[in-house]
Amino acid sequence: AEDIFALQDSLTESIINVFAGSYGTLATVGRNAVRRKPPASLRAYDFYLLALEQHTTFSRAGNAEAIRLFSRALELDPTFANCWAELAYPYSVEACNGFGDDMLTSIEKWRAAAENALRLDPTDSCAHACLGNVRACLGDLEGTERAHRRAFEYGSNHAGILTLLAGSKALVIGDPAEAIPLIERAMRLNPLAPPWYFGMQGRILFVAGRHEQAIAALRRSSPESPDVLMFLALSYMATGAAGEAARATARLRAEFPGFSVERFIAGYPVTNRDALLAIRHGAELAKLP
Repeated sequence: AEDIFALQDSLTESIINVFAGSYGTLATVGRNAVRRKPPASLRAYDFYLLALEQHTTFSRAGNAEAIRLFSRALELDPTFANCWAELAYPYSVEACNGFGDDMLTSIEKWRAAAENALRLDPTDSCAHACLGNVRACLGDLEGTERAHRRAFEYGSNHAGILTLLAGSKALVIGDPAEAIPLIERAMRLNPLAPPWYFGMQGRILFVAGRHEQAIAALRRSSPESPDVLMFLALSYMATGAAGEAARATARLRAEFPGFSVERFIAGYPVTNRDALLAIRHGAELAKLP
Protein backbone atom coordinates (compact mmCIF):
# COMPACT_ATOMS: atom_id res chain seq x y z
CA ALA A 1 0.00 0.00 0.00
CA GLU A 2 2.83 2.40 0.85
CA ASP A 3 4.39 1.75 -2.57
CA ILE A 4 1.09 2.61 -4.28
CA PHE A 5 0.80 5.89 -2.34
CA ALA A 6 4.43 6.75 -3.16
CA LEU A 7 3.73 6.07 -6.85
CA GLN A 8 0.61 8.25 -6.70
CA ASP A 9 2.63 11.09 -5.13
CA SER A 10 5.36 10.73 -7.76
CA LEU A 11 2.83 10.79 -10.62
CA THR A 12 1.07 13.83 -9.13
CA GLU A 13 4.38 15.72 -8.87
CA SER A 14 5.26 14.87 -12.49
CA ILE A 15 1.84 15.95 -13.77
CA ILE A 16 2.12 19.27 -11.92
CA ASN A 17 5.61 19.90 -13.33
CA VAL A 18 4.61 19.01 -16.91
CA PHE A 19 1.37 21.01 -16.99
CA ALA A 20 1.87 23.82 -14.51
CA GLY A 21 4.79 26.13 -13.81
CA SER A 22 6.44 28.77 -15.92
CA TYR A 23 7.48 26.43 -18.74
CA GLY A 24 4.65 23.88 -18.59
CA THR A 25 1.95 22.98 -21.08
CA LEU A 26 -0.55 25.43 -19.58
CA ALA A 27 1.90 28.32 -20.01
CA THR A 28 2.34 27.35 -23.67
CA VAL A 29 -1.44 27.28 -24.19
CA GLY A 30 -1.63 30.68 -22.49
CA ARG A 31 1.04 32.14 -24.80
CA ASN A 32 -0.80 30.90 -27.87
CA ALA A 33 -3.96 32.64 -26.63
CA VAL A 34 -2.00 35.86 -25.96
CA ARG A 35 -0.75 35.97 -29.55
CA ARG A 36 -4.34 36.15 -30.78
CA LYS A 37 -5.06 39.29 -28.72
CA PRO A 38 -4.71 42.85 -30.07
CA PRO A 39 -1.45 44.35 -28.62
CA ALA A 40 -3.34 47.16 -26.86
CA SER A 41 -5.31 44.67 -24.74
CA LEU A 42 -2.32 42.75 -23.34
CA ARG A 43 -2.14 42.57 -19.53
CA ALA A 44 0.83 42.07 -17.19
CA TYR A 45 0.46 38.27 -17.17
CA ASP A 46 0.31 38.21 -20.98
CA PHE A 47 3.64 40.03 -21.25
CA TYR A 48 5.06 37.69 -18.58
CA LEU A 49 4.11 34.58 -20.58
CA LEU A 50 5.65 36.00 -23.77
CA ALA A 51 8.81 36.94 -21.86
CA LEU A 52 9.27 33.40 -20.50
CA GLU A 53 9.32 32.01 -24.03
CA GLN A 54 11.98 34.52 -25.14
CA HIS A 55 14.09 33.96 -22.03
CA THR A 56 14.38 30.21 -22.62
CA THR A 57 15.98 30.67 -26.05
CA PHE A 58 19.11 31.86 -24.17
CA SER A 59 20.12 33.79 -27.29
CA ARG A 60 21.31 37.40 -27.16
CA ALA A 61 18.18 38.68 -28.94
CA GLY A 62 15.83 36.45 -26.92
CA ASN A 63 17.42 37.53 -23.65
CA ALA A 64 17.07 41.24 -24.50
CA GLU A 65 13.44 40.73 -25.54
CA ALA A 66 12.72 38.84 -22.29
CA ILE A 67 14.04 41.80 -20.28
CA ARG A 68 11.85 44.18 -22.31
CA LEU A 69 8.70 42.07 -21.90
CA PHE A 70 9.19 41.32 -18.18
CA SER A 71 9.82 45.05 -17.61
CA ARG A 72 6.62 45.91 -19.50
CA ALA A 73 4.66 43.46 -17.33
CA LEU A 74 6.08 45.11 -14.20
CA GLU A 75 5.13 48.58 -15.45
CA LEU A 76 1.55 47.31 -15.56
CA ASP A 77 1.78 45.44 -12.24
CA PRO A 78 4.78 46.33 -10.05
CA THR A 79 3.55 43.91 -7.33
CA PHE A 80 3.92 40.82 -9.60
CA ALA A 81 6.47 38.98 -7.42
CA ASN A 82 7.21 36.04 -9.71
CA CYS A 83 7.75 38.40 -12.64
CA TRP A 84 10.47 40.18 -10.63
CA ALA A 85 12.03 36.77 -9.90
CA GLU A 86 11.98 35.77 -13.56
CA LEU A 87 13.38 39.17 -14.62
CA ALA A 88 16.43 38.45 -12.46
CA TYR A 89 17.34 35.48 -14.68
CA PRO A 90 17.91 37.27 -18.01
CA TYR A 91 20.11 39.73 -16.12
CA SER A 92 22.11 36.78 -14.76
CA VAL A 93 22.42 35.39 -18.32
CA GLU A 94 23.50 38.85 -19.50
CA ALA A 95 26.20 38.89 -16.80
CA CYS A 96 27.79 35.51 -17.53
CA ASN A 97 27.29 35.27 -21.30
CA GLY A 98 28.67 38.70 -22.18
CA PHE A 99 25.36 39.97 -23.59
CA GLY A 100 25.54 43.32 -21.78
CA ASP A 101 28.03 46.16 -22.03
CA ASP A 102 28.92 46.10 -18.34
CA MET A 103 28.88 42.97 -16.18
CA LEU A 104 28.64 44.88 -12.88
CA THR A 105 25.51 46.73 -14.08
CA SER A 106 23.93 43.40 -15.06
CA ILE A 107 24.78 41.94 -11.64
CA GLU A 108 23.27 44.93 -9.85
CA LYS A 109 20.02 44.68 -11.86
CA TRP A 110 19.96 40.92 -11.21
CA ARG A 111 20.31 41.51 -7.44
CA ALA A 112 17.66 44.25 -7.36
CA ALA A 113 15.10 42.14 -9.25
CA ALA A 114 15.60 39.11 -6.97
CA GLU A 115 15.34 41.26 -3.83
CA ASN A 116 12.18 42.98 -5.14
CA ALA A 117 10.61 39.56 -5.68
CA LEU A 118 11.39 38.47 -2.13
CA ARG A 119 10.07 41.69 -0.62
CA LEU A 120 6.76 40.92 -2.32
CA ASP A 121 6.81 37.15 -1.71
CA PRO A 122 9.37 35.78 0.79
CA THR A 123 8.45 32.20 -0.23
CA ASP A 124 9.30 32.54 -3.95
CA SER A 125 11.73 29.65 -4.54
CA CYS A 126 12.79 31.04 -7.93
CA ALA A 127 13.84 34.35 -6.34
CA HIS A 128 15.78 32.59 -3.56
CA ALA A 129 17.65 30.42 -6.11
CA CYS A 130 18.51 33.48 -8.17
CA LEU A 131 19.53 35.56 -5.16
CA GLY A 132 21.85 32.75 -4.06
CA ASN A 133 24.04 32.98 -7.16
CA VAL A 134 24.15 36.78 -7.20
CA ARG A 135 25.26 36.71 -3.56
CA ALA A 136 28.19 34.54 -4.69
CA CYS A 137 29.02 37.12 -7.40
CA LEU A 138 29.26 39.68 -4.60
CA GLY A 139 31.48 37.43 -2.45
CA ASP A 140 28.82 36.51 0.13
CA LEU A 141 29.03 32.70 0.08
CA GLU A 142 27.22 32.36 3.42
CA GLY A 143 24.34 34.34 1.91
CA THR A 144 24.48 32.03 -1.11
CA GLU A 145 24.17 28.93 1.03
CA ARG A 146 21.29 30.45 3.01
CA ALA A 147 19.38 31.46 -0.15
CA HIS A 148 19.87 28.06 -1.80
CA ARG A 149 18.65 26.33 1.36
CA ARG A 150 15.46 28.42 1.27
CA ALA A 151 15.01 27.80 -2.46
CA PHE A 152 15.08 24.06 -1.78
CA GLU A 153 12.75 24.42 1.21
CA TYR A 154 10.11 26.21 -0.89
CA GLY A 155 10.75 24.44 -4.21
CA SER A 156 11.76 20.85 -3.40
CA ASN A 157 9.14 19.43 -5.80
CA HIS A 158 9.65 22.04 -8.53
CA ALA A 159 11.71 20.57 -11.39
CA GLY A 160 13.02 23.94 -12.58
CA ILE A 161 14.23 24.95 -9.11
CA LEU A 162 15.96 21.58 -8.61
CA THR A 163 17.68 22.04 -12.00
CA LEU A 164 18.97 25.49 -11.00
CA LEU A 165 20.13 24.26 -7.59
CA ALA A 166 21.88 21.26 -9.16
CA GLY A 167 23.87 23.62 -11.41
CA SER A 168 24.75 25.74 -8.40
CA LYS A 169 25.97 22.73 -6.41
CA ALA A 170 28.28 21.78 -9.27
CA LEU A 171 29.61 25.24 -10.10
CA VAL A 172 28.96 27.65 -7.22
CA ILE A 173 28.76 26.24 -3.69
CA GLY A 174 27.98 22.89 -2.11
CA ASP A 175 28.94 19.31 -2.90
CA PRO A 176 29.19 18.69 -6.67
CA ALA A 177 28.52 14.97 -6.01
CA GLU A 178 24.99 15.91 -4.90
CA ALA A 179 24.28 17.71 -8.18
CA ILE A 180 23.77 14.59 -10.33
CA PRO A 181 20.98 12.98 -8.22
CA LEU A 182 19.33 16.41 -7.97
CA ILE A 183 19.27 16.96 -11.75
CA GLU A 184 18.10 13.36 -12.25
CA ARG A 185 15.20 14.00 -9.86
CA ALA A 186 14.32 17.16 -11.81
CA MET A 187 14.23 15.15 -15.05
CA ARG A 188 11.95 12.54 -13.44
CA LEU A 189 9.64 15.27 -12.15
CA ASN A 190 9.36 16.80 -15.62
CA PRO A 191 9.69 14.14 -18.34
CA LEU A 192 9.07 16.91 -20.94
CA ALA A 193 12.15 18.77 -19.77
CA PRO A 194 12.85 21.96 -21.77
CA PRO A 195 16.25 22.27 -23.51
CA TRP A 196 17.85 24.40 -20.76
CA TYR A 197 17.58 21.47 -18.29
CA PHE A 198 19.96 19.55 -20.59
CA GLY A 199 22.36 22.50 -20.70
CA MET A 200 22.50 22.42 -16.91
CA GLN A 201 22.87 18.63 -16.89
CA GLY A 202 25.73 18.91 -19.40
CA ARG A 203 27.78 21.29 -17.27
CA ILE A 204 27.17 19.15 -14.17
CA LEU A 205 28.36 16.02 -16.01
CA PHE A 206 31.40 17.89 -17.33
CA VAL A 207 32.44 18.88 -13.79
CA ALA A 208 31.88 15.25 -12.69
CA GLY A 209 34.27 14.06 -15.43
CA ARG A 210 31.52 12.24 -17.36
CA HIS A 211 32.41 13.92 -20.64
CA GLU A 212 30.65 11.67 -23.19
CA GLN A 213 27.40 11.98 -21.25
CA ALA A 214 27.97 15.74 -20.98
CA ILE A 215 28.21 16.00 -24.78
CA ALA A 216 24.98 14.01 -25.24
CA ALA A 217 23.14 16.32 -22.82
CA LEU A 218 24.58 19.54 -24.27
CA ARG A 219 23.58 18.53 -27.79
CA ARG A 220 19.95 18.53 -26.56
CA SER A 221 20.28 22.02 -25.10
CA SER A 222 19.87 25.59 -26.41
CA PRO A 223 22.04 25.93 -29.56
CA GLU A 224 22.11 29.75 -29.40
CA SER A 225 23.69 29.93 -25.94
CA PRO A 226 27.43 30.67 -25.72
CA ASP A 227 27.86 28.82 -22.42
CA VAL A 228 26.51 25.66 -24.07
CA LEU A 229 29.14 26.05 -26.82
CA MET A 230 31.82 26.57 -24.16
CA PHE A 231 30.91 23.38 -22.28
CA LEU A 232 30.67 21.48 -25.59
CA ALA A 233 34.20 22.60 -26.52
CA LEU A 234 35.47 21.65 -23.04
CA SER A 235 33.78 18.24 -23.13
CA TYR A 236 34.92 17.43 -26.67
CA MET A 237 38.49 18.35 -25.76
CA ALA A 238 38.36 16.13 -22.68
CA THR A 239 37.33 13.13 -24.85
CA GLY A 240 40.13 13.79 -27.35
CA ALA A 241 37.77 15.03 -30.08
CA ALA A 242 39.99 18.02 -30.88
CA GLY A 243 38.31 18.72 -34.24
CA GLU A 244 34.84 19.00 -32.69
CA ALA A 245 36.26 21.14 -29.88
CA ALA A 246 37.89 23.46 -32.45
CA ARG A 247 34.59 23.82 -34.33
CA ALA A 248 32.70 24.75 -31.15
CA THR A 249 35.46 27.22 -30.21
CA ALA A 250 35.44 28.81 -33.68
CA ARG A 251 31.67 29.26 -33.53
CA LEU A 252 31.94 30.77 -30.06
CA ARG A 253 34.54 33.32 -31.23
CA ALA A 254 32.61 34.21 -34.40
CA GLU A 255 29.09 34.46 -32.99
CA PHE A 256 29.73 35.68 -29.44
CA PRO A 257 32.66 38.13 -29.44
CA GLY A 258 31.61 39.48 -26.02
CA PHE A 259 31.94 36.05 -24.39
CA SER A 260 34.99 34.84 -22.50
CA VAL A 261 35.64 32.00 -20.07
CA GLU A 262 36.74 34.42 -17.35
CA ARG A 263 33.59 36.50 -17.82
CA PHE A 264 31.48 33.35 -17.44
CA ILE A 265 33.42 32.41 -14.29
CA ALA A 266 32.91 35.87 -12.77
CA GLY A 267 29.28 36.30 -13.86
CA TYR A 268 27.83 32.85 -13.20
CA PRO A 269 29.79 32.70 -10.81
CA VAL A 270 32.02 29.60 -10.72
CA THR A 271 33.38 29.44 -7.16
CA ASN A 272 33.56 25.67 -6.57
CA ARG A 273 37.27 24.83 -6.69
CA ASP A 274 37.01 21.58 -8.70
CA ALA A 275 34.73 23.19 -11.29
CA LEU A 276 37.02 26.19 -11.56
CA LEU A 277 40.10 24.01 -12.16
CA ALA A 278 38.32 21.79 -14.71
CA ILE A 279 36.97 24.75 -16.70
CA ARG A 280 40.25 26.70 -16.74
CA HIS A 281 42.35 23.66 -17.62
CA GLY A 282 39.96 22.63 -20.41
CA ALA A 283 39.72 26.19 -21.73
CA GLU A 284 43.50 26.37 -22.07
CA LEU A 285 43.59 23.09 -24.03
CA ALA A 286 40.66 24.10 -26.26
CA LYS A 287 42.09 27.62 -26.79
CA LEU A 288 38.81 29.20 -25.69
CA PRO A 289 38.57 33.01 -25.49
